[in-house]
Amino acid sequence: MKNIKYYLKDEVLLGKADNEFKENSVITIRNLFEETFCEKVVDYIKINEAKIIEKYKKDKKGLVLDEFEKDRKIKYFEYPFSYNRNLFGKFANSKIYKIAEILLKEEVYLFSMEIHSRIALGTLIPPHQDNAYYGLENGSALTFYIPLNSQNPSDGGLRYLKNSVNKQFDHDLSSEKGFSLTIKSKDEIKLLEKIDPIYEPGYCSIHHSRSVHYAEKVPPMIDRGLVLRMSFFAINSKQKNNHLEWYEKIVNKNRLQNT
Repeated sequence: MKNIKYYLKDEVLLGKADNEFKENSVITIRNLFEETFCEKVVDYIKINEAKIIEKYKKDKKGLVLDEFEKDRKIKYFEYPFSYNRNLFGKFANSKIYKIAEILLKEEVYLFSMEIHSRIALGTLIPPHQDNAYYGLENGSALTFYIPLNSQNPSDGGLRYLKNSVNKQFDHDLSSEKGFSLTIKSKDEIKLLEKIDPIYEPGYCSIHHSRSVHYAEKVPPMIDRGLVLRMSFFAINSKQKNNHLEWYEKIVNKNRLQNT
């Protein structure tokens, strides 16, 4: 998709991105966080990565690793806020909450904060919608995807398919590490228009829980990409009956395939 609109955060707070978010299920913001702060976080992750892996190595759900030339690196880490509340807590500031509330038209709470990593030859992210994982009846949730260094689709960065916030697709088990679900029928999405943001450190895409997004396998000889991901739920969100039990079975199958 050409001519992507990169909003300023104040434009989003004034409601100028509302229509695009509703129609495409994703918007992009420039300079949401300062580049120097993002560089500080990248350095912290690299310095502490081995300690994180050692501490959480038995947690197959909260920590998923990629391997390149026998070097294990984080692909997905679910507990950065718990690991260093002072540093990672700075991402969840009051303006972030306000942006989420403007876009969802409801009060929200922070549901999760994660680190995602894309290394050379890192595995793909299958096309999916987050609400397949969440199982919310109204799908009223969104995610801030914040690259901490430069990232683009050709380097394994996140890609989107234009989809209304009201359209939900059926999902099935995925075999990819850390991403246990994928859209069941690829024919249903193959004609959707692509949206390919190009990110500088501190830029951000915000996608609805029904956004369709994915990433290609990372090429060789690519600098590692690190991402901070935060998801917010509307305070009145309600999970579908039996979803948690169903999802736990899916996760266990995925992790068994990737042991």
